[in-house]
Amino acid sequence: MSESIKKLAFMGLFMALLVIATYLLSFPVPNFNLYFNLGESIIYLVALIYGGIPAAVIGGVGSALADILKGYPVWAPITFFIKGIEGFIAGTFAQRSNPYTGVVLGAAFMMTGYAIAAWRLYGIGAVPIELAGDFVQVSVGAVIALFLHRRLKKLSFEDKDNF
Repeated sequence: MSESIKKLAFMGLFMALLVIATYLLSFPVPNFNLYFNLGESIIYLVALIYGGIPAAVIGGVGSALADILKGYPVWAPITFFIKGIEGFIAGTFAQRSNPYTGVVLGAAFMMTGYAIAAWRLYGIGAVPIELAGDFVQVSVGAVIALFLHRRLKKLSFEDKDNF
């Protein structure tokens, strides 16, 4: 099996995992049209293994799809943009410096983007709730992704130069 086919198969697997982690492993936030989920772990893991462009595609498309499936269609275009850029930032900076820098910068962009979106959609009162939930979400996602990355980085599909 060629490396391109193998990588495409892993990308499909990661896309499915992201939708599952966002759709099934989520918890609603009371009083606002928001929810906490574990999708960040998959975005960061893809960013750490494959880099910015695959993480942008999987993060943006997979997360927006999960929003639609979960019944939050107003968030889908917002999520597509924020999660796509988050994945790109995390993957690009992880490749250039180290995994922690990439994850922290991606998380900062995600939290800022969703805080602005929550403010515009629901008013300033939604911002502290959004930030608190996002902080927990990116922190849990980072811990899971960094833990898994250390264990997976020796596998052959981590050859980023051919993707």
